[in-house]
Amino acid sequence: MSQTQGTKKRDKRILSGICPDSKCQAKLFFPPYGSISIECTECGQRHEQKNLLNVEEVTDPDVVLHNLLRNALLGVTGAPKKGTELVKVMGLSNYHCKLLSPVLTRYGMDKQTGKATLLREMNQGEIFDCSLLGGRAFLIEQEHVSTVGYGKDRSGSLIYLHDTLEEIKKANNNKECLIPVHVDGDGHCLVHAVSRALVGRELFWHALRENLKLHFKQNLDRYKALFQDFIDNAEWEDIINECDPLFVPPEGVPLGLRNIHIFGLANVLHRPIILLDSLSGMRSSGDYSATFLPGLVPEEQCRGKDGILNKPICIAWSSSGRNHYLPLVGIKGMPLPRLPPALLPKAWGVPQELIRRYVSLEPCGGCMIGGDRGLQEKYLLRLVGAMEDVFMEKHGIHPALVADVHQYVYRRTGVIGIQPEEVTEAAKKSVQENRLHCCLICNALSELHVPPEWLVPGGKLYNLAKSTHGTLRGDKNYSFPLNNLVCSYCPERDTLVPDYKLSSLSTCTWCHGTSVRHVRGDGSVVYLDGDRTTTRSQGGKCGCGFKHYWEGKEYDNLPEAFPITLEWGGRVVRETVYWFQYEPDPSLNSNVYEVAMRLVTKHFPGEFGSEILVQKVVNTILHHTAKKNPDEYHPVALDGTHVQGQGQAAAAGGGGEVLESDANPPTKIILTGQKGRTLHKEELVMSRAERSLQHSISEQAALSQRRRTQRTRMQDQSGEPRPTSPASASSSSAPPTPTKVPPASGEKKIRVTTSDGRQAMLQLQAHTTYADLQAAIAQALNLQPHQQCIRHGFPPRELPPPPPEQQDLPVPLQHGDRITVEVLKEKAPDTSVDSETHTSDAHNRTLTEPRFRRTASREMQDNIDLEMSSLCLLATLMGEDVWSYAKKLPHLFQQGGVFYNIVKKDMGKFSLSLYICIGIYSASQNTPMFNFLFSYIVNEY
Repeated sequence: MSQTQGTKKRDKRILSGICPDSKCQAKLFFPPYGSISIECTECGQRHEQKNLLNVEEVTDPDVVLHNLLRNALLGVTGAPKKGTELVKVMGLSNYHCKLLSPVLTRYGMDKQTGKATLLREMNQGEIFDCSLLGGRAFLIEQEHVSTVGYGKDRSGSLIYLHDTLEEIKKANNNKECLIPVHVDGDGHCLVHAVSRALVGRELFWHALRENLKLHFKQNLDRYKALFQDFIDNAEWEDIINECDPLFVPPEGVPLGLRNIHIFGLANVLHRPIILLDSLSGMRSSGDYSATFLPGLVPEEQCRGKDGILNKPICIAWSSSGRNHYLPLVGIKGMPLPRLPPALLPKAWGVPQELIRRYVSLEPCGGCMIGGDRGLQEKYLLRLVGAMEDVFMEKHGIHPALVADVHQYVYRRTGVIGIQPEEVTEAAKKSVQENRLHCCLICNALSELHVPPEWLVPGGKLYNLAKSTHGTLRGDKNYSFPLNNLVCSYCPERDTLVPDYKLSSLSTCTWCHGTSVRHVRGDGSVVYLDGDRTTTRSQGGKCGCGFKHYWEGKEYDNLPEAFPITLEWGGRVVRETVYWFQYEPDPSLNSNVYEVAMRLVTKHFPGEFGSEILVQKVVNTILHHTAKKNPDEYHPVALDGTHVQGQGQAAAAGGGGEVLESDANPPTKIILTGQKGRTLHKEELVMSRAERSLQHSISEQAALSQRRRTQRTRMQDQSGEPRPTSPASASSSSAPPTPTKVPPASGEKKIRVTTSDGRQAMLQLQAHTTYADLQAAIAQALNLQPHQQCIRHGFPPRELPPPPPEQQDLPVPLQHGDRITVEVLKEKAPDTSVDSETHTSDAHNRTLTEPRFRRTASREMQDNIDLEMSSLCLLATLMGEDVWSYAKKLPHLFQQGGVFYNIVKKDMGKFSLSLYICIGIYSASQNTPMFNFLFSYIVNEY
């Protein structure tokens, strides 16, 4: 056991694989050790690791960090797990099939066109004839036996039917050839079980009920004569009504499909149906198991085209309550299941001798179950696709979207037993009113819903509008930002009316992500420019593995953005160009002439002689896009683009009045001291005088800068020393601090501290240059110039060496300043014979490259510090601690976010950062992974 745990600790890799379902193909991430199954985040199936496709090690840390930081650090639970009726196999869920079943009752598929056509137009009657399925039988695939909601039933039937299944297993050479599979318990379980036994899907439950109802009506006299001793004539009306697909039993009346209906289905299908129970139930005197024969159908009509009798299908009770039917089906690749003679029940409702006429018995007295003539999966999917088109045409919404609404909207609110027709109408209305949204992070649906009682007098929103604005007006819009709602007022009804065209959800209901988009009726998402789509990318540079939407097309990469200025006829227009250059499909790359022409036409339409401007724009674009390094790629930042787009949409709405805090943003914030005993008032916005001063400065800045440049040039020509300012040398974001007055002698005392703890006080002259400063540090602290990295200011920034033409200028340090010196590690001297032949260029490169790396690292740290300080201030403004506020902003943890950059910069190793992410999440969930994380860090460091 300890050896296994040691192997897990040592193997720190992360693997990725593709869901083997051909209609799903989701990318999954998992650890390499163990043989545990992986639950697909898209279709809900569980797969063994060995069954996943394209399993490979993840070498790009960004790919996994993106997922872990989004889910683990945020504590995001994401979308709920899919229930049994919503698990998708080959892209179809049970609920999806139920929705299409009424369409299949009256439509068929034209074999030539593949389009759905009414059966009566194909001369096949008004409804589908289920006897055509009399010779069909479903065999489940090996890999789907354990799939929840599709494979083995998990409601307890395996325990209840254990003895019965063991007897069947013994009769089949101790091989498990017949298993109970899942069907939904929604009041149609009998026809669901029969439909699954025939084709593997619940597609024909509606047609089976319609056929059964029609069969009873057409043969009612024969049934009354056959069962006159058992069923009263008054009961037949209820028996027929119970067959209706929309039948709802009266409250408290235990009506439902029972043995007489199974007998009717056997006659509808022209094949026997065997009902099994537990061994104790089958041996009791109760009517719990039976063989239902198609006794009202001539024997010749119960044979296939080959003249062989249709083999019986098998169903069973799932529990001792005997209120739920399950189908028993064979397994593909295994021998066809045989039912031993001891388990073959007696015939129900007809003489026992008829069994030999309708069932092909073996010499031993047993029989074969089902058969091997199943509907091909490809044909079934084509049939479903044709029926989906009819559903879309009739209801204006895709059945897959209806199934998702049932999953994310109704199941979330705890609504159980609602009819599919009601869900369809509600989903259709939600789409039409623009209230349905999809999250791009967790792919879950969210609905913008406002209780009607909030909008009438006495309601929450009505009272808020009334108390804020007094008399409500019909020509005004009233915005409620906290509820993501914009309303108008209807004077006739004295009520607020939601305007969902101007309203939009800001966060996902499930993962609280901010990437929420509207959904169309066909299930497609209304993307914004830059959004990640669900289409996989094969050669993208961003590393997310998916394509990105931009202006109606999908690209493998995000565009690069750069500003451009257009001047014509005295007008100056500034525009941003979005440029695609690295697409695998060359036709998607930007064309410089098309881009230039579009810009000129947009801002200067119909101008004579604008061809000159087009050529200027072309030259400017070519200058911006000329890459010295082919691998250089700086994609556009998405946040600004989306905010701009949303702002334009809001401006288009117009006329709105903000009722809540957005109308009058706070101008001051009260901050408490460290111990909560002191208060500090901080201004959040500028006063009128400050705004006026800022406007004046911005207007005069260009002229002032030019004057300053001319005066400096005159000083340089006259040889006068240029005055230096500490503010110009250090762009510090800290508040100004008083400086000490230097002594009359002109000497400056500077305190020096090193990164290894040494200190010294230097006395510099007024004309001390950068080289003199390095020499003074070398003398006082025994550090050579190439070992020094000098920093000053707050926060400390590097004081770089001046350019060659300014080496004689004094260093910009004032009396009383403090500088820090980072001690750089000295490389071991090269003792080879050829060391003296190294050129000065190589030596300069050796000294320059570390400095570039340090500068990039410091710039990243400065950005992180700035973003964290802003985050702290915003959290304080919202009255929350930093972590609680940050958890509501998933983009901070995605690639490019501040927390993402902190993890990537500080943790060093990809494996360490990965497991720290897992550990933080595990500790928050109180799991043993936290102990594993601690031991891992101790072993590594």
